Amino acid sequence: MQKIWAIISISWQRTLTYRFTVMAYRVGEMLEVLVLVVMWTAIYATAPVIKGFTLPEMVTYVLVGNLINVAVRNFLAENIARNIESGELSMMLIKPISYFRFMMIREIGRDGFATILSVGSQLLIIMFFLDRIIFNTDPLYLAVIGLMVVLALISELLLSYLIGLIAFWTDEVNGIYVTIERLKKFFSGGYFPLSLLPATLLQTSYFLPFAYSYFVPTLLYLKKISLAVALQGLVVQVVWIFLLYTIVNITWKRGLKKYEGVGI
Repeated sequence: MQKIWAIISISWQRTLTYRFTVMAYRVGEMLEVLVLVVMWTAIYATAPVIKGFTLPEMVTYVLVGNLINVAVRNFLAENIARNIESGELSMMLIKPISYFRFMMIREIGRDGFATILSVGSQLLIIMFFLDRIIFNTDPLYLAVIGLMVVLALISELLLSYLIGLIAFWTDEVNGIYVTIERLKKFFSGGYFPLSLLPATLLQTSYFLPFAYSYFVPTLLYLKKISLAVALQGLVVQVVWIFLLYTIVNITWKRGLKKYEGVGI
């Protein structure tokens, strides 16, 4: 526990070093949510219901969905790619803790600090729309949502770790990272509810891990899907976690064979 706390403390100190960047991200998040709420409010001026969503439900979808999304996102891929490209990985491999464990703990610590600030900024936005948001106080639903968010965080970390390992084979990861991030946001329902998509794409999204970081838990919050469907989703998440962990291990072993310690 002392090692874990030491790693987390260092990550928090590094985060505080870049206060302006941290605050800029928070302001950007708040503006993005405000733009989405204003956009949907304008769209609903011509129709009271869109694909089964009323305006209060859509506003709730945006606010709660973004709250969940900031809780599960991370920047692990960029950090791992930077370690590989700079050769810093060589020094980290001789630490008395596995690289995988060290990076996961550090990222959770770093994200934990950013998440607290992000959740605070999202809650501040929510306070301005208390008259439009729908509240769900059902403890069973909230418990399942909480578990879903935890599993989404784990799968997001593993996926980001896997993306970062691409740096073993190419020096340019940013383009791939940005493309995957855009695809993740689309299939998570970050741009709009996946219910607006054709039925085939909607059903496919339930078998991908992305929807569980935004769309599914938010619909569960709105009680637009049943607990039975949500429990099936938890099984899908667990399967993806084991699959991603297996792929990460295979990719890591193959990547190490190719690693040449560039920059050392």
